[in-house]
Order: sequence, then structure tokens, then C-alpha cells
Amino acid sequence: MCRWLAYTGTALLLEEILYHPTHSLIDQSLNSTLGVTTTNGDGFGVGWYGEGDVPALYKSTLPAWNDRNMRELSGQVRSGLFIAHVRASTGTPVQQTNCHPFRHGKWLWMHNGQI
Repeated sequence: MCRWLAYTGTALLLEEILYHPTHSLIDQSLNSTLGVTTTNGDGFGVGWYGEGDVPALYKSTLPAWNDRNMRELSGQVRSGLFIAHVRASTGTPVQQTNCHPFRHGKWLWMHNGQI
């Protein structure tokens, strides 16, 4: 089962919602107690709305808990709207095009399952 996070509110650093909570999305990606698998290590992604005209994306095929670049960036990126996704593949390839979220123009979105 893939796991999601969505935040809208007062602008804060991405690390405050990805890493700091007791049951953070990063923690859940490595230590899941519910779902078919105990890890969500088949890629991840984060999208946010910042100063630009289109939302920003960061996606990787690495497990979220093992991506040092995401850890570094999360302490520098501040926004009032984030979405994040950690992936547990159900048979589709682990590749960047399968990592969520997706962007189309000014829209960010993610889903669970197949379309």
C-alpha cells in the first residue's frame, strides 16, 4: 500500500512534516505496521507550491529513508502546500515515471492503484 501526506496551512519547512513527527511519512515508509508490506521502498516524491508559476517536484526511485538529497532539501524548502507519496509497487517497475506526485500545468496530483 502506498502512503500519502498532504499539508495545507501556515508555511513551514518540508522537514517539519516529512521527518519530525513521531509517525512521519519517512518513518512509515521504513516501519509500516499496517498494509501488505512493511516497507514502502519503491520510490517516492514530493510536490509543493512555491513562488513560481508552476509547482515544484522532487522524485526518486530510492527509498525515501535513504535519499540524502531529500533530507538536505527538506531543511531549505518552505511552503504552505505540500503533497508527498512513498511507493510500494504491486508489480509495476520501479522507475521515475511511476513515482508520484505528478504535475500537469499548475496541478499536482497522486493516486493509489492503477489508472
